[in-house]
Amino acid sequence: MIKRILLTVFTVMVIYSIFVIGIKLFEPDTADTSLESRHAYALDYDTLKEYTLNSGAAAVHFYLFSSSDNSDCLYVENTVLRNAEADTGMNLTDLIEIVDITDLERTLTTNRLKTDWDILSYPAFVACHVKDGRIEIDNKLEWDPASPISTDDVERWLSLNGVYDGYTIEEAIETPAG
Repeated sequence: MIKRILLTVFTVMVIYSIFVIGIKLFEPDTADTSLESRHAYALDYDTLKEYTLNSGAAAVHFYLFSSSDNSDCLYVENTVLRNAEADTGMNLTDLIEIVDITDLERTLTTNRLKTDWDILSYPAFVACHVKDGRIEIDNKLEWDPASPISTDDVERWLSLNGVYDGYTIEEAIETPAG
């Protein structure tokens, strides 16, 4: 009798183990597109000016100033940008470079954003280029707690910068830019 009980328990454990292993083997792979993984490839704020200036006058940069510690940034990166990618069919991850300002936020030195890039609040999208050895900001789209950045705002900003033709120029200019 004890042998039967032990054999039954052992059989149930083996079947359960096979079931769990099968689930783990055949579960779909998910791409690691979390905020932390994208911030691993983000540009360092302290070297951003040098990086931009060394890119040459023909280069136009599209930056997203973002902190991995900020819930507004998390929302823009994981919701707004993903929705804009789906709507436009563009790979915004390759187009828009993330600038990691987590250290600025942690050390309470985000006022450098105003001094260096004329940004009052973040997350913020900035389009810029180099002219005569200086960085010129073409336009920007900043976070406003009263009217958070939406997918439509990002699409209008992309249209204003000539990389997306989903909006007319008049509609794009209506983007709340700072």
